[in-house]
Amino acid sequence: MSHQVKVVIVAGVVASLAACGATIPGAPTPAATGRGSTAISPNVTGSQPPHGDDVGVAKFLDKPCDLVKADQLALLGRIRETKPGTNTLGPMCTWKGTEPTKDNTYELSLVTKNATFDSMVENFRDYPIFRETTIAGLTAVSADRTNGTSNCSTLVRTSAKNPIFVQTSLPATGQGTADKSCQASEKVAAIIVGNLKG
Repeated sequence: MSHQVKVVIVAGVVASLAACGATIPGAPTPAATGRGSTAISPNVTGSQPPHGDDVGVAKFLDKPCDLVKADQLALLGRIRETKPGTNTLGPMCTWKGTEPTKDNTYELSLVTKNATFDSMVENFRDYPIFRETTIAGLTAVSADRTNGTSNCSTLVRTSAKNPIFVQTSLPATGQGTADKSCQASEKVAAIIVGNLKG
């Protein structure tokens, strides 16, 4: 195969991936608001670690809800229901708050299809709320497609192909902040990563 043909093929693959990345479930295309992110308080979990220490999710694919242990549920607040399932990213678990106006709701996705860590980060990069951080020593980002006052999502690079994705919804009081929502999301992500590491 000539060098020119190889270049054309690679360019086609890159274009295809870019097109797919624009419609990744769980990481919708950001609104055309221009680049730039709203400043929120920096996370203090340390500097970015090198890639390489992957954390496997395979043994939890059929039991994602086990990634928050029974004795850790209180750390999430008042939880009315723990519900496993699947979505377009892979196996998932939802921890529903007892009262929508008082309690947070969390959703975990073990990303096994339709997206990777890098493709999701690229989708998040233009969101109004976007920050790079580390969770339990792993590279992570927290983001929200609006202003972060109601929701925040945290994506952790447990591996390049199979990250974990935690989405947090704050109580519907209208008093939330980006700091509150992203800190809550990162807290749950840290619990989950800790249990993945054993």
